[in-house]
Amino acid sequence: MNAAAVDGRKARFLAGLTESSAWARTEWWNWVFVFKTTLAALLAMLIAMRLQLDQPRTAMITVFVVMQPQTGLVLAKSLYRIAGTLAGTAASLVLVALFAQERELFILGLAAWIGLCTAGAAFYRNFKSYGFVLGGYTAAMIGLPAAMHPDAFFGIAATRLTEVALGILCAGVISDTILPRRLSHAITGNVRSRYTEFIRFVHGSLSGSAGRHELESMRQRLVGHVVSLEAIRTAAVLEDPEVRVRSSMLRRLNSEFMAVCTTFHSFRRLLVRLVRDASPAGEALTALYQSFDETLLEMANAAGGAEAARQTARRIAAFRLILPSRVAAIRSNLAGGLERRAAVELDTALELLDRFVREMHAYTKSYARLEENGPVVPTPDDVVFAVPNDPWLALLSGARAFFAVLAVGAFWIATAWPQGISAVMNAGIVSALFATAPEPSRSVDRMVFGFTCGFLTALVVKFLVVPSLDGCLLMAACIAPVLMAGALLTTRPNLAGIGTGGMIFFTYCLSPGYDMQFNPVDTVNEGIATIMGVAAAGIMFKNFLPPAGAWFRRRLTCQLRQQVVLACFEPHAGLSHRFESGAHDILHRMAVVKQARDGHGEHEFAWMFPVLEVGRAVIRLRQDADAIGLSHQLAGALREGINSTARFFERPSGRRLAAALAGVDKMLEAAAREAQPDSCTSRSRQVLRKILASLHLIRSTLMDEEITLAAISAAPSGGTPHAA
Repeated sequence: MNAAAVDGRKARFLAGLTESSAWARTEWWNWVFVFKTTLAALLAMLIAMRLQLDQPRTAMITVFVVMQPQTGLVLAKSLYRIAGTLAGTAASLVLVALFAQERELFILGLAAWIGLCTAGAAFYRNFKSYGFVLGGYTAAMIGLPAAMHPDAFFGIAATRLTEVALGILCAGVISDTILPRRLSHAITGNVRSRYTEFIRFVHGSLSGSAGRHELESMRQRLVGHVVSLEAIRTAAVLEDPEVRVRSSMLRRLNSEFMAVCTTFHSFRRLLVRLVRDASPAGEALTALYQSFDETLLEMANAAGGAEAARQTARRIAAFRLILPSRVAAIRSNLAGGLERRAAVELDTALELLDRFVREMHAYTKSYARLEENGPVVPTPDDVVFAVPNDPWLALLSGARAFFAVLAVGAFWIATAWPQGISAVMNAGIVSALFATAPEPSRSVDRMVFGFTCGFLTALVVKFLVVPSLDGCLLMAACIAPVLMAGALLTTRPNLAGIGTGGMIFFTYCLSPGYDMQFNPVDTVNEGIATIMGVAAAGIMFKNFLPPAGAWFRRRLTCQLRQQVVLACFEPHAGLSHRFESGAHDILHRMAVVKQARDGHGEHEFAWMFPVLEVGRAVIRLRQDADAIGLSHQLAGALREGINSTARFFERPSGRRLAAALAGVDKMLEAAAREAQPDSCTSRSRQVLRKILASLHLIRSTLMDEEITLAAISAAPSGGTPHAA
């Protein structure tokens, strides 16, 4: 065998090894999840049949609903599912006790309860939202059958609770004992990936090596990292004691990351404008930043562990030591050669660069401590991830669910439809389940397709295969391939709804148990009724203020602008953290809606940078103003300027924009007079220089062409559905 043949085989072997490694990193865990989901569902079925429970399918469906790739998510989801199930059971007890003899009042009460729970699901986030969803549709699952037989309510409720608890137990045990995938690993991956991705974003945005669309994609991913880390952290405290100990450090890390992102965006926009205008300050700042960019590139190339992060923190600390002398040199070289406005722009850019370096240093040190599992550094109690909630959106989501259940219930009563109870039940379940989805109508469409596939498969298996089987184990072996196929589809984001719907409805129609009923007419009628109930909910999502519709997007934009109002008037304690987390949460929801609409909706994102920059600058302005004693004239100008800025962001218009700019100009003039060498001490002058930088940043943002167009095109009232 010649050398060329040996080299060829070696190359093919290495290529195959690389492909196998890539497959193991992605598909391996998908197949582990498929195996665990199928095993947990079959185990729940066998135990339920052994205990002779009425509906083993309820335990199996519970497995499909709570099963997640990470163990911590299963535990958290199970906890809130139990709480929601208990609440729904209590609500169904009240409804049956009051209205069992009056179907109209019962449907009205059930619709009101589901609407209330759906509003709660839309108002809260993560697993609190899921608990409200469960409270809503559990009342439908238990209350509707019990309303037909009120004397058997307690038996029905106890059986359903047992079946749900069995499904949760099987999912939790299988997830935690067979190749568990801890949420702590997901936290580590999130922290590391966003650390390196942020450095690449910083380098690419200022060096020009990344295109506009690439930068936009990276920016949206960074916003998503912030929200996802908070969601994972909240769930992981139930799984890992180490995560509970370090929960405060994770909150600090998230807060520092949001702060450094906002500061960098402000610095980048100002530097790009100075370079575009061919300003001498732009050239000096570019040279200064490039020296720091070399340190950032080293960070990106060696950000794999704690030691590399510690070395990076030392390099940033060394750069901070030489930064004041280099800033002084720039000021000296450009002294007297700049106009007043250019000098203020230079001061603003230097202040932002200094702040960016300081915040990057703090973020890197926190990252290093987290990576090395070092001692936990106490985090202030006000460092929290505050989620802004919109009661209008929550109430409208609840109204949508209320009318969907009411409409299907009215059709059931008017037509005396024998299977109408299934249609009402599933209309309520789907209305609650998809109320918080970014594009619920699309999700429902996929669910209906999955239901149809599961329904047809169940007909074949139930009436052609199962009658020839002998024993539970053979039945489990027969249905295992179908469940595995559905579970595999759930690992594909675009097909997850089809896979979940297929598994749920296959199990629902098959209805495995010791006393199985083989009545094809009833099965077909039940399947059609269920699909019609789901379709009715989908129609309501499409036509009643769809979550991706114009009014919904305007409402999100209005909520984003309200963050500036919060920055203007809320108390100082924890304000910066509340502002940053609230703005990033809203931006994440806007990005999800934009993605659901296939990338349309650039107008809503026009407010992204203005809100972040102005809100942060106002907070800094208020803090600096409180740090020194201001003259009565400057204090009055600051108060008036902040009020006019808040009024503009509360309800934008060309007139209010002009008033805000006039207020900022008045603040700039008053601050410039007070910053004269003969008017204040050196410390006060230093703080006033920061105040001037914040004011100039607000002014330059308000004068941006993008904000002018956004103000003109903004809805005049945007706060109520009527205005839309």
